[in-house]
Amino acid sequence: MGSDEKRLGRACGTGRDVSRFKVTREICQTLKVRRSLGGLLLIVAGVLIALAIGSWWLQRVAFSPSTDAGATASILEDPDIRGQVATVVASADAPTLSQSPTQLKEFIEQIALIPDGAALMTEFVRDAHARVIGANSDAVLITAEEQVVIVRDERVGEMPALRVPVQEVSSVTFIDTAAGWVSIVGLALGVLLLLIGVVLRPERGEGTFALGVGLATLAGALFVFGYLVPLALLPALSDDTWMGVFPRLASHHRTLTLLLAVVALVLSAVVLFGTSSRRQRRQHSTPLNVGRYREEHRWSR
Repeated sequence: MGSDEKRLGRACGTGRDVSRFKVTREICQTLKVRRSLGGLLLIVAGVLIALAIGSWWLQRVAFSPSTDAGATASILEDPDIRGQVATVVASADAPTLSQSPTQLKEFIEQIALIPDGAALMTEFVRDAHARVIGANSDAVLITAEEQVVIVRDERVGEMPALRVPVQEVSSVTFIDTAAGWVSIVGLALGVLLLLIGVVLRPERGEGTFALGVGLATLAGALFVFGYLVPLALLPALSDDTWMGVFPRLASHHRTLTLLLAVVALVLSAVVLFGTSSRRQRRQHSTPLNVGRYREEHRWSR
């Protein structure tokens, strides 16, 4: 314990030199709840790191095209996306198969709703997702081989590749880029402030308090960035059919997102409750001895 803390302890009635320091009960109580610079830096660091993780999770949920069959099945549950894919294929292949485009479209939509059928469409669905966020500048094509497995007929094996009408959405590209920078800069700055805060030796309990605040912020960031943003914000940026990718991906990752957010929130509550309990025990174990201060002050005259 430093000399300043010893003097504070004596002045507040925990030492024998009370008469040397003219402090009142109100000043002592104010000093007990004071946040040191180190503690404040730890809190800011925790918030920045939490926001960085939330931004990274947004990229993981909404801006990471993949050929995962589960993600593709979720995307194809969007009726507009599924209908567009079925229309493109049916319009081109129905004459070759001597079928009605409407009947073939219905058949393709039924195939897309089956997990095994959706797994046959992972490649061009991934390409379309990448095209929307600006990660792919090439045209999104459904190859002849993919058409064969989709319509279940080898007669379309010689058909040319079909182009899916997908456009890049510049505002989504901007958010994707911004989220990447926030995650990198926020993490770097958070770690830097964390180190500075530790070097400044914050008061007892401020480290755990900052941890609790950081975990609470993380819970909110995961829920907002990992669920609400792709569910509601991103689709509102454009009326393009393939903007439906984002709410479907938010739903696909919803269970994991909410689980992580709840775990972070519970840990935050445990840490903050434990910190509060320790502070209360410390206050009860070192009460303000005002009577002794007055008695010693009278005898010192």
